[in-house]
Amino acid sequence: MKTLPIIMAAALFCAPAFADNHMPAQPVVYGQSYSIVVSDPAAAVAAMQKFRASPTGRQQPSTVNLSQNIANGTQEATHTINVFYASAEDMDASMRAAAGSADSAEFAEAFSKVATLESESVFTMQISKVNQEGIENPASMLFGLNVTDQAAFMKALNKLLDSKAAAAFPGNLFFGSIVAIGNNPTTHWVTFQAGSVGALLAGVDAFMKSADFAEYAKGADDFREVTARSISRLVLTLPPATAAE
Repeated sequence: MKTLPIIMAAALFCAPAFADNHMPAQPVVYGQSYSIVVSDPAAAVAAMQKFRASPTGRQQPSTVNLSQNIANGTQEATHTINVFYASAEDMDASMRAAAGSADSAEFAEAFSKVATLESESVFTMQISKVNQEGIENPASMLFGLNVTDQAAFMKALNKLLDSKAAAAFPGNLFFGSIVAIGNNPTTHWVTFQAGSVGALLAGVDAFMKSADFAEYAKGADDFREVTARSISRLVLTLPPATAAE
C-alpha cells in the first residue's frame, strides 16, 4: 500500500487559527498534493517559478509549496508539491485558467524532464492551532489517520487541542480530511509544524509524553488508527500574484 503523500507539510502558518479549535461549518483551505521523484531540484524550482511568472501562472488563485521529503517510509518521492486554495471555486478557476494554456504545456514539458509523479490527492484543512506565526521554511511531521468513529474522534481531538500540551508545543498544529487518495485507507491527517527538525522532534516527543496525550490515547484505538507518518521541510513558496505584488 502506498503511504500518504506529505499533505500540509509546509507553510500553513498563513492559515487562520480557531481559538476553540472546533471544526468550522466549511473547510478553511482546499488543497491538492503531489508526491514527486525529482532528479534535478534546481531545474524543478526554476520551472515552477517560470510558470508562476507567466500570464497563466499569474491568474492562479493558489499558493504553491514545494517541500523536501526527509522521511516518508517506502515512498520513492523526494519532494511534495502542495497547492492550496481558499475555496473549491478557486480550485475550479485555477483549472480553467490552465486548461489549453501554452504556458501550462511549456511547464509540463520542462517539469517532466526532471520530475516524475508518484501519487496525488485532494484534501481539506479544517482546524489550525497557531502557537507561532511566521515560521520560515518550517519542518513538519504528518500523521495519516483512518478514523472509524467520527463523533468520538472529534470530541477527543478538540479536547486534546484545547490542552496545555497543545499550547506548549513550539510551533503549530493542523488537522484536516482526505477527499480523494485512491485506495489508501487514510481519511484524516494531523500535522505538527516547527522552525527546525530538532525543534519538531523534541516538541512532538514532549507532546506524546504528556498527560494530556496519554488521556487521549486511552480510547484512541476505538476511533482511529495511524496509517502513515512522515517528515518534510519547506523549500519554496509561490503565493498568488496579487499577494506577491
